[in-house]
Amino acid sequence: MFRPDAAAFPLQQQALQDVSQMAYSTGTLAQGCFGKVYREKYNDTWAAIKKVPHQLISKKDLERECEVYNKANHPNIVKLLGNINLKDGKWIIPLEFIFGEDLETTIFKASKSKIQLTQANKGTIIIGMCEGLLHLHSKDIVHQDLKPENIMVEHNTNRAVIIDLGLAKFFRHGLNSAMDMGNEAYSAPEVLRRCHQRDQRSDVWAMGKIIAELCARIRLYTPSVCPAKIKETLNDQPYCQAVCRMVEPDPSLRASMGGVISDIRRAGGAGIVTRTPIQRELLKPPAPHLNARNRSPSPLNRDPSPQKRDLSPMRRAPSPFNRDPAPLNRAPSPFNRDPAPLNRAPSPFNRDPAPLNRAPSPFNRDPSPMHRSPSPLLKALQEDKNKNQALVPTGGTDLMQDFMKMRLYQEAAKDLPCNLPTTGRVVVRRFEEKNGEVETWEQKEVVTRGGKIIKFDDVKFNGKNK
Repeated sequence: MFRPDAAAFPLQQQALQDVSQMAYSTGTLAQGCFGKVYREKYNDTWAAIKKVPHQLISKKDLERECEVYNKANHPNIVKLLGNINLKDGKWIIPLEFIFGEDLETTIFKASKSKIQLTQANKGTIIIGMCEGLLHLHSKDIVHQDLKPENIMVEHNTNRAVIIDLGLAKFFRHGLNSAMDMGNEAYSAPEVLRRCHQRDQRSDVWAMGKIIAELCARIRLYTPSVCPAKIKETLNDQPYCQAVCRMVEPDPSLRASMGGVISDIRRAGGAGIVTRTPIQRELLKPPAPHLNARNRSPSPLNRDPSPQKRDLSPMRRAPSPFNRDPAPLNRAPSPFNRDPAPLNRAPSPFNRDPAPLNRAPSPFNRDPSPMHRSPSPLLKALQEDKNKNQALVPTGGTDLMQDFMKMRLYQEAAKDLPCNLPTTGRVVVRRFEEKNGEVETWEQKEVVTRGGKIIKFDDVKFNGKNK
């Protein structure tokens, strides 16, 4: 379920809770901006209703927060569901309700978590939260308060959602729209030294530390976080190189989200396709029966029907009934034999009277079926049967079950830019952006093993219905 806002609890409580584990507190350093979040119905849907006493937030800060939510419309960022209203002396802020848990629980409270941190699930979470932060930075928005508690993970889809934009600010050309505020445990070195204000680069540093903690499932001591520490902790895991660039101590040398997003996607499996030829036949249903006219179950292997030949006369096979009108160019007709008996081919009915000199008659076969040579037709059927045994999936006796496998394969492979690997994972994301806002977003994930689909997710998000 949606975690109540971190700002709903006093700083002292948060500091006491984590002081035994960390040198710096994850408590938010925001004086006065305390609010509480309640799960309530809003326009026939569940919403996280944030209530803030009106005297604790200025109108300017409220307008800035509202503008941040409106510009940060993205599937990996919590949505503002409606207008902010004043009721009973409190500002009512309706936010999207995430049916899941915060990343703090996923990483450090495994006994309470409902999410299995498999490699595939880690990839979905890490790519999602990085895509969300990339979108914020593309709109000149700095979150300022990134930490595992401010990232939600949806239970059914593992969609990562960045929440709590109450301290977010616009930062462009060195100009701030709000004060520097945020937690210390995920603050970049230059912020802790008080020699640099929070900007996009400090957000990147915080995200790098979160990714490292998610991969290693340990709490990292903040002053120790550097590329050398990351290499020691991640031990050449897929995200090691990207995270090292994100936690570079010198902000001028630190990578931006746009600079590492390709490495993050690649490490998480998005866009990686194993170049093994896809064996589509493994998922095809077997032919119900074979006959002489339609021996192959695949239409690609059938001979063209005489009723459906190529319309172009230049490409047609010559018809035995449409011969060249010029006698010199004609092929010899099977019906017009040479009138000269010496030039004729020997008739099967005029054989040598000597039995020893006769060719075997096609009409006098061995009466025993065990001694007969197989018919050419039976040979062809047997060859096709042997050839098509590989096309029948394991357990393919149930035709309806195999048909459902084929439908699943067609649905999973639909609109993919590449073939499905025999064993591997393909993740494709698409989104439509209009006037700087994401209107629709879709993620399709297909995991295959040994030519079989073992996981298929198709998640769609429509921002038009907000």
